[in-house]
Amino acid sequence: MDTMEFKLERQTFCAGETVLDTSVEQSVEKDFVLPDYCADIFRILKCVVDTRVLSQTINGGKLTFELGVSARVLYCSEGDSKVNCIVQKMNYTKSLDLADNCQSPSVFITSRCDYVNCRVISPRRLDIRGAVTSRIKVVCEKTQSIVTDASGGSIQLKKQLLTYPAKRLTADKRVTVIEELELAGDKPPVTQVIRTDCFIQPAEQKIIAGKLVTKGDANLTMLYTCVDSSGEDTISSMRFTVPFSQIIDVDGIDESFDARVRITPSSCEIMPAADSQTSLECELVMLVSCEAVKYETADVVTDAYSTRFECELKTSGGSLESVPEYVEQTKVVTASVKCPDENILCVYDSWASVDNTGVRTNEDDSSFVISGNVRFSMLAKTESGTPVFLETQEPFEHTIALPEQLEDISACKCEPDVCVKGCEYRISQPDSADITAELAVRADVSSSAAKQLISDITLKTDSPKKRDDGCAVKLCYCGEQDDIWDIAKRYSTSVTAIMEENELDAGSTAHSGMLLIPLMN
Repeated sequence: MDTMEFKLERQTFCAGETVLDTSVEQSVEKDFVLPDYCADIFRILKCVVDTRVLSQTINGGKLTFELGVSARVLYCSEGDSKVNCIVQKMNYTKSLDLADNCQSPSVFITSRCDYVNCRVISPRRLDIRGAVTSRIKVVCEKTQSIVTDASGGSIQLKKQLLTYPAKRLTADKRVTVIEELELAGDKPPVTQVIRTDCFIQPAEQKIIAGKLVTKGDANLTMLYTCVDSSGEDTISSMRFTVPFSQIIDVDGIDESFDARVRITPSSCEIMPAADSQTSLECELVMLVSCEAVKYETADVVTDAYSTRFECELKTSGGSLESVPEYVEQTKVVTASVKCPDENILCVYDSWASVDNTGVRTNEDDSSFVISGNVRFSMLAKTESGTPVFLETQEPFEHTIALPEQLEDISACKCEPDVCVKGCEYRISQPDSADITAELAVRADVSSSAAKQLISDITLKTDSPKKRDDGCAVKLCYCGEQDDIWDIAKRYSTSVTAIMEENELDAGSTAHSGMLLIPLMN
């Protein structure tokens, strides 16, 4: 045989390969003296530590990210019910080694506060000790070649129609939005901002040549101290909606790609304008990450043999991911907080946060269960005029049904993202209140089954298969639903020859019994 008669056709597919999945702990230590303009400390209401990823870069096989830690101490002075706030900001830079050949990396970093202790050294000195943990996951592109067709050398092919990722693109952008905000007409001027929060609601996105346009709304919440119309120190809240539109450069992207955009708030600073009592200046920083995948469908070779020669198959160790199904649902979680000593006169504001998010399959293998913990916080005033900080936590579970087009949950994966969309409160008893958090549960559900895909076929023309020249047909006993392909491969004949000889019209036997196996010349 002329070996040039044997030809292979290949296609390239790309898969995401997790090259880093780890956690990094950072200790938080801060000993500081209050500035001269701050009141003395008599009683601490709460020390709240917020963590944000400020930036992330990959360069020379090393991931570097900057972590911003903000310690916000709410306290009262002696003989005064006014809530004071002092903020200490600390930035930490962390680096981790990656493989040098990491292509099109996608970086996922989440951080949370593990614990915090705040100790009063003196009326003007505080000592803060705590720890935060960052969870880092890096997925890089792994490109592999697969055989889609072969001819010559009496080769027999088993194929399967598969949808596979053919190309993957990633892009990151740090976006800063500067916006002027206005207080509502019935709101008193801001004395000091003691808390801000941001929830990103993505909107439409559009792909044009080499660019991705993404739009959305940044829903901002501000809690601030103020003086009301009667001259009393109090606390008020205000909510704003800031629309945004951003263009992300993604070289090579077009409408044939399926794109996913993650927008994470990095920092949100709101401060009173210098020349107005009702105007505010807002600086919002967001980290925008885009992953775009182009999917193609083709008949892919999953097994092969020759009826004339021995051959060697080389398989790829990758897995093919289907086009993910994006799911966005709402989960409502309610908890009750109680004031231990007095009745509640009024509530200034309530808020919530989510941590320890995980996912598992349900017992009936028909759905995913996303679980986690919601931390509720509330700032209120008692009947004696004393401000109090109340908090509790509540576990939650949310079920996402397996999409109809995905049949086997064991071959699927679910990537959840849960954040707080809004929070409301209701005074249920004189000394307690119910807090309700509305969670936005977002998830990408896709099939990620490992397939035995053929990456190369070597035909051993110097090793022809032995033939029984005295036999043209053999008898074979087969069981019910035996695969004709396996039988044909065992006897080095073709599936077509067996089906024609036995007048079969399916790829497996319907009943157990004898089959005639025509042998190839």
